Order: sequence, then structure tokens, then C-alpha cells
Amino acid sequence: MNKSIVHVVPHSHYDAIWIFSKEENFDINCNFIIKKAIEILKNEKDFKFIIEQTYLLENIETSYPELFSEIKQFIKEGRIEIAGGEYLMSDVMLPSGEVLIREILEGKNYVKEKFGKNIIVAWGADEFGYNAQWPQILKESGYKYFAFRRGVTEPLVSEFYWKGIDGTSILSHWMPLGYRAGLDLSLLHETFEQLRRQSSTRHVLMPSGSGSTPPQPELCDTIDKYNESAKSIIENPLMKVSTPSEFFEALEQEINEKNIHLSIKKGEMYSGKASFVFPDSTSTRSWIKQGFKEFETYLLMLERWNTILHLISKENDHTDDLKKYWKQALFFAMHDSLPGTGIDAVYDEMRSVFDKLENTLKKSHFECINKISKILFIQDNKAHHILVFNSVSWDTKEWVEAKINYDIDEAIEIMELRTVNSNEIVDVEILDLELHEKDRGIKSVQLGFIARIPSLGFSAYEIIFRKKEKGKNNNMDQSPLLAYPRSYETKFTFDDFTLEIDAETGIFTLMKADRLYFIGNEVRIEEELGDLYYHKDVTGIIKSESGEGIPFGVFKKEKYSVLNGKIRTKIVFHNKYYAIRWPYRLNEKLPTIIYQHSFLTVRKEISIYKGLSRIDCTTYIENKHPHVRIRVKFDVPFKGYTYWTGTQFGAIQRPTNLFYLNKDPDVLKKWKEIPSGIFPSVEWIDFSNKEQDMGVTLAHFGIPSHEIRDNSIYLTLLRGVETLSGDGTKGPCIATPDAAEKRPYTFKYSLLPHNGDWRDASSYKEGIAFNMKPIAIHISNKEQDKWKDNASEPGPAGALVDPIISNGFSFLTISPKNVILSTLKLPQDSSPNSDSKVVILRLYETEGKTITSDIKFHYPIKSAVYVDLIENNKDKTNDDDAITISGPSKNILSFPIQGFKIITLRIEFDF
Repeated sequence: MNKSIVHVVPHSHYDAIWIFSKEENFDINCNFIIKKAIEILKNEKDFKFIIEQTYLLENIETSYPELFSEIKQFIKEGRIEIAGGEYLMSDVMLPSGEVLIREILEGKNYVKEKFGKNIIVAWGADEFGYNAQWPQILKESGYKYFAFRRGVTEPLVSEFYWKGIDGTSILSHWMPLGYRAGLDLSLLHETFEQLRRQSSTRHVLMPSGSGSTPPQPELCDTIDKYNESAKSIIENPLMKVSTPSEFFEALEQEINEKNIHLSIKKGEMYSGKASFVFPDSTSTRSWIKQGFKEFETYLLMLERWNTILHLISKENDHTDDLKKYWKQALFFAMHDSLPGTGIDAVYDEMRSVFDKLENTLKKSHFECINKISKILFIQDNKAHHILVFNSVSWDTKEWVEAKINYDIDEAIEIMELRTVNSNEIVDVEILDLELHEKDRGIKSVQLGFIARIPSLGFSAYEIIFRKKEKGKNNNMDQSPLLAYPRSYETKFTFDDFTLEIDAETGIFTLMKADRLYFIGNEVRIEEELGDLYYHKDVTGIIKSESGEGIPFGVFKKEKYSVLNGKIRTKIVFHNKYYAIRWPYRLNEKLPTIIYQHSFLTVRKEISIYKGLSRIDCTTYIENKHPHVRIRVKFDVPFKGYTYWTGTQFGAIQRPTNLFYLNKDPDVLKKWKEIPSGIFPSVEWIDFSNKEQDMGVTLAHFGIPSHEIRDNSIYLTLLRGVETLSGDGTKGPCIATPDAAEKRPYTFKYSLLPHNGDWRDASSYKEGIAFNMKPIAIHISNKEQDKWKDNASEPGPAGALVDPIISNGFSFLTISPKNVILSTLKLPQDSSPNSDSKVVILRLYETEGKTITSDIKFHYPIKSAVYVDLIENNKDKTNDDDAITISGPSKNILSFPIQGFKIITLRIEFDF
């Protein structure tokens, strides 16, 4: 019989937060959805039900143990299936790849522990698109299949193989009518007819559920009646209550038996052609994007250093803290949380966590590296030192700032900075200074210098200072190390480049010899009539710093200054936007006399450094203007059809000029979502031109939303909107005054001009390093003495290794440059007080090249094996994939890695 078989899948989509609070959503799901599903399961032997996320199950287990026991029994019977099974259904475009893995790891381990089940179907009901490494992440996490709703590029068929940028494929089903396809039981046949047209086989998936309604007890009876009435008509299908795994297994069996050839779709799933991906949500509530990026970055840094601390010491580490912080990160990464598309009140918890970061996550990170410094670095002389910790997996050269505190009469003048042992003098400048009263010397000093730090390690510097001498007074106010102001200079040179600032607009031009690289850092105020999901405008540009826009308003320069130091030159430009000026006609020849209604204050800081080929930009925006989108623009001297950006575990090529498609009548008729050219990036964007052998990399800190149009790069700083959904189609028309973005902001981004393309410039390293900055700590002789007095025996208390009296330490070095560390962590199954020397190390290739990689560790290796993303051992029997351990100290690992592949290793050390 060749009848179509419709797999009707009852389910509920769980939004932990969105238009209701976390507590309200939990109550709705427990008492009105899950309990109702259990009731139907007891009364209807053919009924089945799907649960998506383990965060919900974890909370049910705690709050409703009897309900949890019933769920457990129905899972055992196969009548409740966990599909997806992530801790929470994360946004897949904005967080780091490591966060996405942990959502899966946390969820899958919970399901395995509580129910003894292995989830094989990844369930993407509502994420706003999928990055190009998602197939690899899913397959490496043990999933066989993927069903999803949004982002498909060519909506011709609902089943296909999705191939990621590394070549990994996963059998996938796109939901043409979304996850509510079969919700209206009176339209089951009509829904089938629509789905059948795009189905690759006779098996048709019809999800039937929503977070907005409880499950329907009449479903089984409705299906029985339909089947009875339709059994004599061959064209009518057989309908059955099913699960995602039953659908995919039947689908795969028919594909194999009939040798059906499915199409292959490549790259990311982030198109609005057939479904909504809401690209402008990547600039909604910018404080969330920035705050989460900072949280995520410090979390990954803490995890790396905590793993090293665990290896070298018996002292208490921060493993318990990490578990708490990871749970917070996984909640914040949720698909309605990180995009910021919920009502205002649901983000109060996130705001509170971000506001307290200095006393929580950052404090844990500082305490961790401080413990490591006391174990690995000991100096016998009475000196003050700066240790600079580098969390990235390559040697780096970076501008660092450090604060040093002195006792009364201890230090009168800072003389110089030297590397420990080698005594190499390092240029240093004084950024800030506080003196003790009555000429009693320096109380504290903020120093800035270019540090060279080894890969995942630290370098040590000694501060040379003049002590109190009889008859000599403090003369720090005349120190050559102090930066001094200059008011009118507008042209600067660094590393063969010339940077010229327009002192009236703050816009700069970068040249090398007679070659233009870019003109930019131009702030643009654009009309914003959209909502949390979409940008919308009528007027377009309100005003730019170059003068473009409507004639009534104008930017007015407030201040221009230059602070010149031995290493860093900082240019500071202030201006304000006034909505009305007079006269407002013939402005090209008539000076403005009156300025009124200032709604926007801008302060731009541009920093260049001796020995670094980049321009750091810090832009402060205080916005009081309603309904605006604020972007910065950079113009390059070339155009191109494509450009590259950072994505999770790699890089992705994207088209330019999609903005112009929104004027094409055919596109407007056929596309679900009007194309805008807006995309999110992970940490960096690169626009290069092969013919001219030049390009620019823009690295950013939590500013993902961007567009490339013609020869311009637009970076969206913020969008001020006041409604969740303007037309009520994406959600309710609820006021969201907090999303109006009438608050002060600080935005950080950096520009790296280069020859060649993004690979030549190592743009991925620039993006990672710009976010994961080195951290400097001050080690004083007083602290060393206190620690020595408390030690019961020579060497650090609890230390398992000898201290390093040198100018630095490196835990590992990875080669070649295109292999990047993702995480260094303790195994998921390790016990808190274990003396085990086992770690999990994950890395990835990021240029699309197949190579052999070497990792040189500080400590000898006992064994190393491949594991998957869930940390289960992998069967790697192919000799070509073999891991070798070599070196006189048995401290070098070598292994092959293919382009854009993610490799996870379980390594045991021998010391």
C-alpha cells in the first residue's frame, strides 16, 4: 500500500521567558500543559507527547516530584519522547559555539541520568536561524536527525541532507507550516495537502502543538474518525499519532529501500525566503548582547584557568562556581532571552546578574589566576611585579593596563618596567596617579604598556621605582612617563599608516603611503519605526555626522583633544545632535546661529599604539531620541559581492547588497521576510578585495548586527523600539519602553587594515583576542611574605608542581595558527575533589584547510583519546586519524584535523 502516512506529533513549545515571566511560564506548562498531557496519556492508549527542554523537567522534578514520576514512567513506555533535549532551546546564531555545546551536554546528560535514554532527534521549533556548524555540532553530540522551522534557503522540499561547512551532513526536515501545523484539528486534511506537496516521501510530519494552548484530548478520536472516512480513498493518507523519532526512522527506511535521492543544502540556515529569522533582533536591547558577551568571555576564561589550577594544586578550585555560572549562561542564551524579544520585565534577572559581575564571575576569575600566580611564580627579592595572563591559545602582543598600590613612603617615582630575569626594559606610560597626603609618595598608579604573553600562560614584569630619599621630593608630575595633552593635532602615524581625523566630525581616514584603506567611524541616526523583531523606516537617515539627512537637525562639535603618551595616542571627540538649528536652509553658505533640542550625546575615543597595526574605537552614546537606529559606517575603496564573518567554530561567507532585494517586486511577492542585508557576526567581520590586495577586519565586543552595502560597512550600535510586535503577527502588541534604548552605552570595536584576505590577516584571531583580553594583576612583596608565613612547608600550600621563577609560563602552544582552542575543562564526570589529571580539550580548524596539528604542553602526557561533544570515547580506528605523543618530555600531541572540524580530546597528564 502506497498511502501517505501522516505522523501527527503532539507537543508543546516551551518559552522559559517571553510574554510571561519565568514563574508564570513554568506554572502554565506544569499545570495546564504537562498535567493535561498526562491525563490524556492515561485515558488514550494511542496518545503520545513530546517534551523539548530539560530545564522544564529539572524544575518539575524539584517542584512536582509525583508529576515527574509519571513523566518518567511514560518515557519508559515510549509514549513521552524528549526531542531536542537541550537544557534550553538556545539561540543558535549569537552565543559562542561552546555555549551551544553545553546546552546539549547539560540536557543530554540529564536525560541519560534520569531516564536512561539517548536522544536522536534534534528539535528546532523556534530558534531564529542556524549557524553553518550546527550539523557538525548535532552529529558530534549523538543526534541522527534534525527537524526545524526557520531559515531554510530553498523551500522546495521538506526533507534533505543539510551539510555544514566542515562537510558533516544530517538528515533534516524543515517544517513548512511551522510547529503548529496540525493545531487546528478541523483542518487536518487541508494541512496534509499543503505538506504533501513538499514531502520527499510518503511520510509526512505534522507537528500539532503550541506553547499557547494545552494538548487536545480529542486528537486521537479525530484521527480515528478521519482514517475511517478516508480509508476507501487511495489519495487520502493514513494518519497516526507519532513521535519525531518514529517519523525519521520510517523516513530513513523508505529512503534506503527505494533509493530515494535527497537534495543537499549547504551552509547556514539564515534566510527569510521561506520563514522568519528576525535578523534585526540581533540589535534589540544592545545591553543584553554586550552583557552576555562579557559573561560568556569571563566564563570561558575562568574555566580554562580553573582547569589548570585543578591540575597543579590541591587547593579548592572554582568548579562549584562554574556550575552555577554555566547554568546562568545557558538560561541567558535561550532563544527569546539573548535576542531580547520578550516583555521588559523578564530581563530583570539578567540585568541584575550583569550588574553584579564584578563581585561574582569576574571576582572568581581574579581569585583563580591569583591562586595560580602564588603557585607558579615566586620571587625572592622585595619587589613589585605585574603578571599578565593570556587566555588565548597563541602568543600575543597586546596593550595592557595594570593598577599598582604602594604603602606610604614606599615609592616616590616610577622609573621603568622590566621583564623578570631577562631585565629587558619595556616602554611604559602612566595613565592615572594618586598620591599619599603630605608628599608621602605614590598611593596608586595605573600603568599602560605593550605586553608579550605566551599562549595560555602569563608573563612577568618587575616595576622599578625610586624609594623615599632624604631631602628629595616627589616629582611625578614631571615624569616623562606621563601622557600629555595636545589640542589641535589631526594627523598621526603608526606602523607605516597615517590616520587623519576630521576635527569637526570625528570621522577618520586611514592611508598607507598614497593608498586609502578606509574612511569612517561616522555615527548615523536613522529612523526606527519597527519593533523587537524588525527594523522599519520611512524617512531612512535622520542625520549623519557628515551632514547627510533632513535639513533641520545637525551634529555640533563640543570638544576635540589628543592625549599623547609614549605608547598610546588617544584622540577624544565630543559632539551632540540637535534636532533643530537655525537657519536650516542654505546651510552650505549660512552659519548655524541657534541649536535646540539635543537628544543625542556622542563621545568617540580613537586609540592607536606604538607597535600595533590597529585602531581601537570606544564610542559612548547617550540617547534620548525616540525611535532611532544608530549605526557607525566605514567606507572602503572597493566593492564586492561577498564578505566573511566569524561564526561558531569557523568563518562564513555571505553576500553583500541584499538590501537592494527589498525593492524587487518578485522578491517581495515570494519571500516571507523582506531581505534587509542584516546579519549577525561572532566577534569579527572582514571585507577584502583580491584584485587590490587589501581589506579591513572589524572586531567587536558584543555588537553582532551589521550590513555591507556597496562599499560601506554598517555596524548597528542600537535600535530604539517601544513595541514587542508592531502588527501583532510575531507576538502581542505590548509596550516595551525599556527597549527604547534611552540610556548611556559604551561600544567597543577595532579596525585592522591588512593586505590579502581574512586568512592572511588571521581575522579570527583578531576577533577572539579583542574579546578575550589579557588580564594584569599586581603581585607585591607584602603579599608574597604573607603567603610564605602561612605556608606550612616550602613551596605553595597544596601545590603539586614546582614554582616557576622566570619571566613566564605557558600551559600549551598550538600550531599551526588556524587551529584554535575552544575550551579546556574538567571532564563532565569528574568528582569535585578528585586528584585526577584528566582534562577535556576542544579545538577547531578555522580556515577550511586539512592539516596536521601539534599541541605542546608544559607537562608530560600519559594518554590522549578522541571523544565526542558529549565526552564519550570515539572509535577512531583509522591510522590516518591516530594521535601521537612525542618529544623528549612526552609533552607533544600530534593529530590530523580537517577543514572547519571540531576535535575534542580527553587527555591525561603524567606528573
